[in-house]
Amino acid sequence: MLIASTIAQAQDIPTLGNSSSNLVSIDQERKLGKAWLRSLRQHTRPYENSLVEEYFSDLVYSLAPYSNVIDRNFSLIVINSPDLNAFAVPGSIIGINAGLFFSAINEQEFASVIAHELAHLGQRHYARQLEQQRISTPLTLAGVLASVIVAATTGSDAGMVALASTQALSADQQLRFSRKNEQEADRIGIKTLFNSRFDPKAMPTMFERLYKKNRAKGDEQRLEYLSTHPLTESRISDTRNRATQFPVKQYRDNIEFHFSKNMVISDFSTSKYDAIKHFEAIINKGNSAQILAAQFGLAYASLKTDPKLSMKILDELLIRFPYKISLKIVYAKALHENKQSKLAMSTLEDLLSRNPENYSISDALAELYMQNDLIEESEKLLIKMIRTQPENPRIWYLLAEANGLAGHIVDLHQSRAEFFFLSNQFDKALDQLRLALQKIKTNEQKTASIHERMNEINELKENPAF
Repeated sequence: MLIASTIAQAQDIPTLGNSSSNLVSIDQERKLGKAWLRSLRQHTRPYENSLVEEYFSDLVYSLAPYSNVIDRNFSLIVINSPDLNAFAVPGSIIGINAGLFFSAINEQEFASVIAHELAHLGQRHYARQLEQQRISTPLTLAGVLASVIVAATTGSDAGMVALASTQALSADQQLRFSRKNEQEADRIGIKTLFNSRFDPKAMPTMFERLYKKNRAKGDEQRLEYLSTHPLTESRISDTRNRATQFPVKQYRDNIEFHFSKNMVISDFSTSKYDAIKHFEAIINKGNSAQILAAQFGLAYASLKTDPKLSMKILDELLIRFPYKISLKIVYAKALHENKQSKLAMSTLEDLLSRNPENYSISDALAELYMQNDLIEESEKLLIKMIRTQPENPRIWYLLAEANGLAGHIVDLHQSRAEFFFLSNQFDKALDQLRLALQKIKTNEQKTASIHERMNEINELKENPAF
């Protein structure tokens, strides 16, 4: 009881009221967030690896029930950048750069960053910031969102500068307010970690290493993440003190984190040869836990150069982890590269039948269908996928390709329109819908549907969120 009482006192968060809900509603945040996400896609490239995306999604949804986020219908994005960055945006949007995997030594540290971002959403820091400064226009919130885009894509202090100028405050004032938010997000994030069975001490450990790394780099090479998440020694000390209030436990990583990390390492390596050498060195010198993940990394890096080696390694890993979907998907890809495409597709079909609507399996199978000229099968599967993920640009892109190869030209233009819409390219989306109308002969229902979609896009174009 003494430990529980100490923890409760350490984690008390002051009640700051929720007047922000009168200023910016959850529904407004959701609409602004969707507009912001479209703008982000316009300025960045996503890191398209469905296994990594799925791991990230699973982690967010494992932490979310222990957070104070109201709207848990998350939109998640992984940006194709090796730099460290993570951000949370009104509308329950959470994003990371793929480079976050490089900076986190283990899953506990990676989860600490996500828990911190969830706390920003749960405390509605953007809306409260507007209330603090008595600013009521959604356009001002949009300016805050725009500044995050800058910070997420440039790796400089430009995001903080934009943030300060938007709010008509000095940079020093804005930074102080931001630090207050950061400290609050740390406190709540630590509690979220503990309650969701992650190590609360991982947060100060991660922060301390980032702080030292940032100081070593100097101002000109400041870590991107710290441009919008300023770290100080007092903040690190505060997180360390709070984390020590929790009882000491043993924490084990989900090996899927290390699988994801090693896929990122492979994909961002100068060459597959460098990646292979990296994983071979770990296998020769690492401990047992590192070796298993490195073996997977070696199999992944060797997919195209030596698919037989990939299959051999994965066969051994599947003996130890017989139910790991990630291993089976990469194994199927190795089969395809080894000119055993029929077996690869049947492997994925069987896996999908036992895991209906699984995104990473469906994504891999749709691609294999297309690569093997099974266009109709690919198109049907992608249509099924889009019903559950209508705001996934990658699925629309692949569906457009399948539509074209199948000779479904009207559908091709409609799919392209949705891809362009989700990338904030409204004029290109409208152009595609006009082309679709030109190709329609006698289908009143589809014609009406296209006109309705054009009206919706025109409305958003004429009345932008920011």
